[in-house]
Amino acid sequence: MAIVLAFSGGLDTSFCVPYLRETYDAPVHTVTVDTGGVTAEDRSAIEARAMELGASQHHFVDGCQSLYDDHLSYLIKGNVLRGGVYPLCVGPERIVQARGVAEVAQAVGASRVAHGSTGAGNDQVRFDVALQMADDDLEVLAPIRRLGLSRDESTAFLEERGVSVPSDTTDYSVNRGLWGTTVGGKETLTSEAPLPEDAYPDT
Repeated sequence: MAIVLAFSGGLDTSFCVPYLRETYDAPVHTVTVDTGGVTAEDRSAIEARAMELGASQHHFVDGCQSLYDDHLSYLIKGNVLRGGVYPLCVGPERIVQARGVAEVAQAVGASRVAHGSTGAGNDQVRFDVALQMADDDLEVLAPIRRLGLSRDESTAFLEERGVSVPSDTTDYSVNRGLWGTTVGGKETLTSEAPLPEDAYPDT
């Protein structure tokens, strides 16, 4: 039976496609839920990446209106900022993305879904809880977290299988959305130094 994977095309979710296929001997359906950061060019590139990695089918879901109507409109009206400065842009995106992944899983008859969250930060909890809320019959897989992989280890896994890994995906994880862009990796893992200017994708 197929596994449905939340797929951004980044390093972690790229690792998940061949890993899930090999480990579970199952076809993998990838799903990208656009929450405001996907251009038409991105969409084509993400689908091509999914197929290159061995996905059986790629699905694209437009989650922008749902994100705004169900979440951002209330957060903006309430001026909800973490610590008074940080827009809560990522959490609501994960809820909408999880809902889209669960809907695709139901449509293709899959009982297992997966995400590429690591064991650091809140995304792992957001995806786990939101997926279970969307459909509590789904088994949720989180290979990166379970294996405790570093970005270097994920890169090596893909390169061993002849998959090219762009250098700009190995150091930082970038999340673009309707309400903002977040960057994680390297310096953010230790707080010993600020991010260099070239780590910011939109400046």
